[in-house]
Amino acid sequence: MIIDVHHHLSTEPDYAGKLVAECKRLKIAKVCLFGAGKGSFKTGTAGNDEVRKAMEEYPDTIVGFAYFDLGEDPPNKIDDFVAQGFKGVKFINPTRNYDDKDFFEVYARLEANGLPALFHLGIVARRAHDKAYDINNNRHRPVYLDTIARAFGQLNIIGAHFGNPWYEEAAMACRWNPNLYFDLSGSTLKCKPSAFLGQLLWWTPKTRYRDPQGRHAWEKIVFGSDVPCDEIEDVLNDYKKVMTKLKLPQKIQKEVLGGTAAGILGLQGEQAAT
Repeated sequence: MIIDVHHHLSTEPDYAGKLVAECKRLKIAKVCLFGAGKGSFKTGTAGNDEVRKAMEEYPDTIVGFAYFDLGEDPPNKIDDFVAQGFKGVKFINPTRNYDDKDFFEVYARLEANGLPALFHLGIVARRAHDKAYDINNNRHRPVYLDTIARAFGQLNIIGAHFGNPWYEEAAMACRWNPNLYFDLSGSTLKCKPSAFLGQLLWWTPKTRYRDPQGRHAWEKIVFGSDVPCDEIEDVLNDYKKVMTKLKLPQKIQKEVLGGTAAGILGLQGEQAAT
């Protein structure tokens, strides 16, 4: 089972249908689909209502993640998302650092409802309205997810883009927190050699410095595309090339492409059936 944990719903007509068709062609079983809010500065991206409609139309493929505006939306909005059937939440551009205590009630509600959270990490593209939205990339550092992962031990967290450019922070936080995972979407697989990622994700169950649950470092990495649907295949191939060059066992490669994400999303039964 291949699972794409990072995809944005375009406002392009019938985009959801095109996405599902491409996923079937690529044998991608599930795709986590995000919307956008006023503070997300993601132009051309549909909103939560459109994501909800897409997941209702294609329930076998689309896993809906709601966009939550940290610092603007009230914590009880998480409960509304649960009632609407969303299976996770996406964060980007918070008004303060991700680990600000004012956001802890939001994370507590996610944990209580068993919803995973995906956080944008690292530098965002520059856009004309950055000043109006108070864009501050320092709020997107991966070390803040370390704080959240320790405070909410049952909350499954995915950090996007492996923290680019704060890779070392991401790798260390990943190793110490069993509930913290990262995707490699964005420019990382294009600009960094395989050896670079191999050096960051070096630990195995045989090392003294292993993950608390004894997992291989790459079992903490999940597949995410974060590109238009006609470019997903390219990102998928990049993942496969890196893992092949690093000579990762087939079992670990399967975990990266879908096994780990199935656990995060509670889809272990479907994973076993494929």
